[in-house]
Amino acid sequence: MDEKKTDKKNKHLTAEDREEIEACLMRRMSFKDIGKLIGKDPTTISYEIKHHRVEHRNSFVSTEEPCTNLLRAPFVCNGCPKKSSAACHFVRFYYRAAVAQNDYKKLLSEAREGIPLNKQAFYETDRIITDGLKKGQHETIPKFV
Repeated sequence: MDEKKTDKKNKHLTAEDREEIEACLMRRMSFKDIGKLIGKDPTTISYEIKHHRVEHRNSFVSTEEPCTNLLRAPFVCNGCPKKSSAACHFVRFYYRAAVAQNDYKKLLSEAREGIPLNKQAFYETDRIITDGLKKGQHETIPKFV
């Protein structure tokens, strides 16, 4: 297994990184080993998996109780030998690279949209804030509805 360079520190995960994470989970690799492979900290891998795992139910699910294996790393059923077995009666959670990438793109797009103000609302807000600052009201900024 070739290790990738770690020059990607402090950059976002790519679609390829997410696909590699999913493949590594299938091979039951640790977060530390996955992190070394894609050049990310193991906590980044853990965060990614915890925040982008998706629930899966099928006809074998007979309880709402979580599987005890989901309470510890890797927090998903991707590499579990029982994942496609009728022997597992728990709700399953999987990490899917495509779903995680779509979530990331949506979040990135929403974060770049900004506050939807028209010209009149912008100048009115500016006037209120400017008047308040002139009066020394630094802590009373109006809430946007």
